[in-house]
Amino acid sequence: MKIATKDDIDKISIIRVKQQKDDWQDKYEDKYDLLNTTKSYLEKHLNNDFFAFVEEKDNDIIAICCLQIIEFLPQCNDNGRQGYICNVYTEKEYRNKGIQTRLLKEVIDYSIKNDLCELDLSTNTDNAISLYKKFGFVFDSWAMKKEIK
Repeated sequence: MKIATKDDIDKISIIRVKQQKDDWQDKYEDKYDLLNTTKSYLEKHLNNDFFAFVEEKDNDIIAICCLQIIEFLPQCNDNGRQGYICNVYTEKEYRNKGIQTRLLKEVIDYSIKNDLCELDLSTNTDNAISLYKKFGFVFDSWAMKKEIK
């Protein structure tokens, strides 16, 4: 397990496309050149406000769990520093081996050390929900969203 560096941008971008294809399946549509827009995003954000925790095998990323740090205006009960867990993915042949458990633990430890007051994520996968609940995540129904495009 390691935190990815700028040298890993190509590998992270490739696994990101795999994750999106796996998640979206027959609804997958590459409207915005996902591979290259991901590379551009990572060049700007990786290890600034976006961190990729990865597991490698034979110099390929086989699992990834990312943390995006978002700073909001502080409130009376928090410092405004929150994390959003995203791009959680493990190659199919390596699933159910505890890799995501280890990566998620590293993300949580990193978040504590870096004074984040909250971690959020979004999922609808039963296995993922079970894992997150073991780490103390709960559903929160206060958020609303509006899609722009």
